[in-house]
Amino acid sequence: MQISATTLGGQTGSSEVTQAAQEVMGKDDFLRLLMTQLEYQDPINPVKNEEFAAQLAQFSSLEQMQNLNDAMSMLISLQASTALLSQASSLLGREVAVYDPDRGGDVVGTVQEVFVEDGVPYLRLLVNGEVEEHPVLNVTEIHLGEGA
Repeated sequence: MQISATTLGGQTGSSEVTQAAQEVMGKDDFLRLLMTQLEYQDPINPVKNEEFAAQLAQFSSLEQMQNLNDAMSMLISLQASTALLSQASSLLGREVAVYDPDRGGDVVGTVQEVFVEDGVPYLRLLVNGEVEEHPVLNVTEIHLGEGA
């Protein structure tokens, strides 16, 4: 498995981790394996019910831990987004410099609004009389002025 760098937004530069996660045995695979084990067991020395119950309990426990892990990951992501949004709200009315990749440099404008789109916090800036939207993560400078 290849390990790749993570961007500021928390997205990986590679989809190999996602593909590897999809290759993990799921509930249906486990049940098929269990049914195959039942079908081909030795009739003279069958597997005990307790062993099957233990396997089911272990798999159920593992599945619940995975669900908990997924929920915690989502909670952490939401918390980070909320914290960034909260910090960005302190920029309302302030003049900031934001890197604009289309222009290849910074633009300076006054923050009019803070909003979230697809989980990414954005600033709505007034730049030379025009309204522009830029991700909060692109802020390079905060100019202290009247709002300080």
